[in-house]
Amino acid sequence: MELHAKEQLEIDAWRDSPTEAPGVDSIENLVNKLTDAPVFLEAFARHHERFERAARILEIGAGQGWASCLIKKRLGPATHVTASDLSPFAIASAGIWERVFDVRLDGTLHCRSYEIPVEAGSVDLVFAFQAAHHFAAHRRTLAELHRVLSPGGVALYLHEPTCGPWLHALAKRRVNQKGMPVPEDVLVHAHVLDLGRRAGFRATCLDDVSVTKRGPIELLYYSALRMVPPLRLLPCTRDLVFEKPR
Repeated sequence: MELHAKEQLEIDAWRDSPTEAPGVDSIENLVNKLTDAPVFLEAFARHHERFERAARILEIGAGQGWASCLIKKRLGPATHVTASDLSPFAIASAGIWERVFDVRLDGTLHCRSYEIPVEAGSVDLVFAFQAAHHFAAHRRTLAELHRVLSPGGVALYLHEPTCGPWLHALAKRRVNQKGMPVPEDVLVHAHVLDLGRRAGFRATCLDDVSVTKRGPIELLYYSALRMVPPLRLLPCTRDLVFEKPR
């Protein structure tokens, strides 16, 4: 699908959602995001030293910005936290989560992941939680993240569905059987890491075999991945880490 057509689908999905559109304060949305929060807090714990060292944090693909609000709550007012999303209809609802977590974000941005309106070197940590597999321009996004990060800064793609290239078509077909309003992807992590290295990062990944918020079949699958590490050659959620040299 052509890049801007896919982006428009993402934008319109937030506008048209019966539970997440601007002005809709639905119980379904609150419950869904709050059950995602333990998964995000596990990811935060894996990288807590990086988060705690960062004075300025930017979330990309933030949706309504609930994870940014959780970071603001955890790290406190001294940490500058900005949430950004492609869809203005998503980020317009950040106030819902500011009220839920009793915080105030330092900023919200409506922008593409590869066109971020901040100064070069002005951010210490960028993160995306369960969002990078929606990005349609990884090369451009990683080049932009390298631009906005300060020397020694880091970008984190957290809890991302990944697979090897030989399984990509099958894995992508499986996730799209769920009938989501916007076609989803599964990251070929070796490819995205290579793009990160070409952008100037030290790029690594970390297996994420959490069993939190897994359905019955996924619970069995990820329990097996936890017990038998060689099985992680199969599709697996991972954190992708991109460190900018000093």
